[in-house]
Amino acid sequence: MEIGRREILRAGVAVALAGVAQRAMAGGEVRKVGGRSFVAACPDKVATIDRKPGPYRVMVIGAHPDDADIVCGCFALKLIAKGMKVKFVSVTDGRMGHHRLSPDETAKTRRAETIEAAKRFGLDGYDIYGEPDCGLIPTYELRCRIAKEIREYAPDYVITHRTCDYHTDHRATGQLVMDAGYLLGVPHWVPEAEPQRRRPVIFYMSDMFTVPKEMRPDLMIDAEPYIAKWCDGLDAQVSQFYDWLPWDKGAEAEVAALGDRYKNIAARNAYLCKYWASRKVNDARRFAEAWREANPGKPVPKYMEAYEVSEYGRAPTQEDFDLLLG
Repeated sequence: MEIGRREILRAGVAVALAGVAQRAMAGGEVRKVGGRSFVAACPDKVATIDRKPGPYRVMVIGAHPDDADIVCGCFALKLIAKGMKVKFVSVTDGRMGHHRLSPDETAKTRRAETIEAAKRFGLDGYDIYGEPDCGLIPTYELRCRIAKEIREYAPDYVITHRTCDYHTDHRATGQLVMDAGYLLGVPHWVPEAEPQRRRPVIFYMSDMFTVPKEMRPDLMIDAEPYIAKWCDGLDAQVSQFYDWLPWDKGAEAEVAALGDRYKNIAARNAYLCKYWASRKVNDARRFAEAWREANPGKPVPKYMEAYEVSEYGRAPTQEDFDLLLG
């Protein structure tokens, strides 16, 4: 019987992960939660290292000023409704994200739009570093800057891109966060910021890539209850969702047909969902079996946000999952 390339890759990944787990027993941490083993580079004696007091904090680190909004917006809304603090970060200034405005005009416009988006989502902040859009390089200096901000905000959870995502800036951002993961607790590195002895759990946001491996849906969110408010948040990024991205996708006629988008919110939301909730629809389909296993008796949602645990942060506990999913 012929074995397909994907099956061979999956078998290779399984063998590699088994080896990682064995090696991590000596240098990292293996924790079993819900029947799965999570390997982490950051050993954490949770019982003896307390988190900082106050609300739980989540930091979503994306490459551009709308990445966190699009991919993680519904999860952010869910966590904010639970009383958590959520902060979005854009490593680049997004200056290449337009076809008519100059790069400087685009960067200025997008910075203003993120301020409005932060208000609509209810975020604890939306930082833009200003690194060059489409030219992001995971330098040592930038790794230190990201580590400093993570330490100062002291998030319990960090979400970022996988390093096999389609955009070079996405891959560089994921690499920067991964490279900072263990070092967050090293006292003499970036000494101007207090080290994190209790490092965050790091999650990867969803993508559609299968090589070197398809993302694993460790955390699945029913996004449907938050879709309408998510659309309100996206709507703040006017230059992107009603100008540049429609031009890029050839959807200008659909935007023109909306007219005054505030006079027909249903049509506006349908348009936004058609193009930017497609990942949530696809994840609901491809992870339907995993959802049923994790949520017996609960129907598979129409819109899903899925996240994978990174091995570069703290290994999650059952309490982490209960907190994030409850």
